[in-house]
This record gives sequence, C-alpha cells and structure tokens, in this order.
Amino acid sequence: MAAAARECCHPHHSLVIPSEAELVWICYDTPIIDGVVDSVWVMDRIDELIPSCNPEAIMLVSSQLPVGSIASLEYKYPGFRWACSPENIRVASAVADFQNQSRIILGVRTAEDAKVIYLLLTPFTHNIIITGIETAEMCKHALNCWLGMNIAFINEISRICKVVGADVDGVTESLKSERRISPNAPLKAGAPFGGGHLARDIYFLGEIAERNSLSTPIINSILKSNNE
Repeated sequence: MAAAARECCHPHHSLVIPSEAELVWICYDTPIIDGVVDSVWVMDRIDELIPSCNPEAIMLVSSQLPVGSIASLEYKYPGFRWACSPENIRVASAVADFQNQSRIILGVRTAEDAKVIYLLLTPFTHNIIITGIETAEMCKHALNCWLGMNIAFINEISRICKVVGADVDGVTESLKSERRISPNAPLKAGAPFGGGHLARDIYFLGEIAERNSLSTPIINSILKSNNE
C-alpha cells in the first residue's frame, strides 16, 4: 500500500498517512516567493509527516529540493528508507505528462528499494533510469538549467539577428535540423522564461557553486541573460 503527500489547500493542514503504508510519495510543490525558493517549507512539511508514517516505509521524494536534501533527511530520520524521483511535468499539461512520461529518474540506495518503486512507476513509463540519490537530484537541476540556457541563448541570438537583418526563425530551423541538436529543443525566440520553475534549479546550482567556491560562469549568466 502506498500513500501520497502533496500540497493541501490550507497551508497549516496536516496530512495523516495510513500507518500501514509501505511507501509514502512526497510531492509537495516547492514555493517560490518573490523569486526566492523556500525549500525549508517542504522540509517542514516532511517533518510533520514523519510521526504518522510507518517507520519501515520507503519515503519517495519528488518535490524539487536542492541536491543533498535527501542525505540530510537520511541523517535526521535514519530509520526510514529514502529515495528520490524528481518530477518532470509541465503545469499546463501535468496530468498527461504524468501518465505518459518519456522516462523517469529514480534515485535509490539499494536494489531492493529500486525493485519496489519500479513496480509503482511502470504504469507511467517503461523507461526508468535507476541511479544513486544525489545523481537523481542533480538530473533535475541539470535539465532545468539546460532548458533555461536554451531559452536565454536563442533570445540572445534573436537580438543579434535584429541588428544584422537576419531571420531568427530561419536560424532556429537550421539549428534544430542539426543532428547534434534535438528538433524538440526549446529554441524559440520570444518571451523570457518565467514562473520560477526553471529559475528554481538554476538558483539551486548557483548557490551550491558559490558555497563551494566553484567557477560556474555559464550557470551564473543564465538568469542575467533571461532578464535582459
């Protein structure tokens, strides 16, 4: 038996998870307030869930959290089995995306946990990529950084096209026809990306890089370019 924890209508409403649930799927949406990511809010909700959960349950986290979050939960609640499967759906087509996923990333510590969660996820895709937990967390960050970089890049190309008299749509078509670039790449000049979902992961990686004194000029420039 599995139970799912997701954001409730009332911010102070506490979910009660059936004590016999063998797997708890945590799907809280990470809030973005005035451009600031509030991952602490999700961690607080998880703290509220723990007393209601079966201490032998697998805790599968799909909420967007910074890499290292699952490790911190493992340290805080060592009796549980933790796993990570970052969500990969768009707001406008969430149900269809969830039901028909091209692939799902699953981060686990043990083959036994992978086997249990695999059975849960197979109705939604037959392409399940099993990794370590930190790798799964990074997959989501890297994906959204890549998408954001594509959007910012093509808008920069569009600005240059305007001043030299070139057609950005023709440039875009040529890029997508190149075998090293997917025809589905988000290369469409226009409005900057918004809504905070791509920015959230770009922010996460930029913060980690700064904290560890890493040089990441490309990642650091994505949001700046997007806001031009």
